[in-house]
Amino acid sequence: MIFVFLLSAIPAGTGATAALCPMTFEGRIAQNATKALFTSAQSPFNPKYVLGQNVAWDQVISFPEVEPSIYDKAVGAKAIEVTINDRSIFASSSEGPETALRRSELLINNNPSTITGQKTWFFSLHTSPSRPLNLSHEYLLAFHESQDYLADFWSLKIGVPMQGPEHYGQILGYQDEGVTQNMLDVGEVLYLQGYKWAVPIQTYFLAPFARNVWHNIGLYLDYDSNHMQVLYSSGSDPLKVMTPLLLNNLSGKAPTTLGETHIGIQKRPVGANLTNFLYEGEQEWGIHEGLVLGGIWQIEGHPGDCGIV
Repeated sequence: MIFVFLLSAIPAGTGATAALCPMTFEGRIAQNATKALFTSAQSPFNPKYVLGQNVAWDQVISFPEVEPSIYDKAVGAKAIEVTINDRSIFASSSEGPETALRRSELLINNNPSTITGQKTWFFSLHTSPSRPLNLSHEYLLAFHESQDYLADFWSLKIGVPMQGPEHYGQILGYQDEGVTQNMLDVGEVLYLQGYKWAVPIQTYFLAPFARNVWHNIGLYLDYDSNHMQVLYSSGSDPLKVMTPLLLNNLSGKAPTTLGETHIGIQKRPVGANLTNFLYEGEQEWGIHEGLVLGGIWQIEGHPGDCGIV
């Protein structure tokens, strides 16, 4: 049986919050939802993408036994786990199988209201209880991809950058004082980067990626003025604003506009002098990795306008 997740069933917060900051996307998952939800038209995400060839969402989604994130706990929702394996090779219609990547990404597409005006994304990340990531690789955990697929306007990552541990970018926002050189060397950091083609690449947030704890993200995006701001907390702590408003290209130039938001796992290859990481580089065999996600939702406006922070 498929249990439909109704937006009205789980409110964003108080009535005042909903009035000041109406919800523009609801991806939190009801306690009675089954894997079948994610392959159905009732899924809040695209039921077919982004996955390996001949792979369905009910094969890579599970419901882990973890404490709910702050965003899920507030509304009685539950966490999900997204997994990748050796079959997680996406095949694009134009270029064929992306043999050097492994991908399982929840996709929010055909939804222009989530990528226009002023919006704030909320979501939480947690290490898998039984499927650790290999942090010698670079992973994209969330990003906004342009309509022509040639750019990412922002991307949240963990793991060692493909170019090596000296390539975390120019830090313009917040760097947690707990980040050590060893964490950078082995990729045990969570970092948010801006527009893909910025030179140098700009890193707006950098913090330790501790295991067995929730990492709660708030990301304010002003598509009209090309500014963004990062909010963060860990565990059950409330969100805090971590950066000032930061200038970042969010709208691009036509046709590099709009596009779609991805949340999940994109595991990039390792190797020297990679010119096309879709097809070049190495992935080990026997991959069995996962990432726990919680509380995916979005509001109109800034969270400070409605008492969330």
